[in-house]
Amino acid sequence: MVKNIVLIFSILFLSIFLVGLAYILKNKDICCKYELCKQLTTICVEEEGNEQGEESEKGDIIYLEGVKDGDVLSVDDEILGRAPSSWYFEGTFPVRIFNQRGDEIASLFAIATEEWTQDGYVPFSLELHSNLIDLKEESVVVMQFEKDNPSGLEENADYFKISVTLQPLEEAKTITFKVFFPNDTISEMEDCSLVMPIVRRVPYTVAVGRAALEELFKGLAGTEPDEGYFTNIPDGVKVQSLNIENGIAKVDLSKELEEGVGGSCMVASITAQITETLKQFPTVDSVVISIDGRTEDILQP
Repeated sequence: MVKNIVLIFSILFLSIFLVGLAYILKNKDICCKYELCKQLTTICVEEEGNEQGEESEKGDIIYLEGVKDGDVLSVDDEILGRAPSSWYFEGTFPVRIFNQRGDEIASLFAIATEEWTQDGYVPFSLELHSNLIDLKEESVVVMQFEKDNPSGLEENADYFKISVTLQPLEEAKTITFKVFFPNDTISEMEDCSLVMPIVRRVPYTVAVGRAALEELFKGLAGTEPDEGYFTNIPDGVKVQSLNIENGIAKVDLSKELEEGVGGSCMVASITAQITETLKQFPTVDSVVISIDGRTEDILQP
């Protein structure tokens, strides 16, 4: 009888303990106060803002701010991020850059911007020094972030890689994106929303979405009309505002967008040109178009 009571209480206590532990591990405010809890979960180092988490070969997570695989970077850019304190030695860890043949073209150091011996994650800065990177033209490179390993022991080594397009210094003040136009060589497909990309290079700007729309509204250039491209967007359209939040791009355009627009096919094409030009950017999932603040009864066929 006593054994049964003890068993019941043991099971009850264990159940309460497991439920409580599960709750604490999922509760950031409680868990992150205790070092043991921080070691059992990644909740205390979860992705923040526009940071991108990268997993190393041995499972560590390193965060890069605004940089991810496939991005375009320029020589003399600065990369910010966070890495576990165990990755640093004397406040730095190495970053090597390789070309597509596997040749090392640069050896740099990520430098801690806070006390590197503290527990948990330590922020760092990595400057892509132009005098240290041998790059003559825009190239796809591999950046290998390495855990500092002064002992040289294999069991202490770790790394992760990202592949980016790196622009040399003479190109560092420009940015490349796509603008979308219909093409009459594929008009037989009878899809009015079908648009094709054309690459544009413009002076560097952080407002890349607005710059892409402004290039779209400028229309075609050079031999593009001879190649079958055309536009359904009227002349003189201006970007009055562009806000991107939670994956939704809200763009307010001037009244010229409605001038001379007729037919459902033209409306579909205009909408597609604007939408696809904005959706090329990873922060945009959908687009809401307004004219002088109106979203209703605009672009009527």
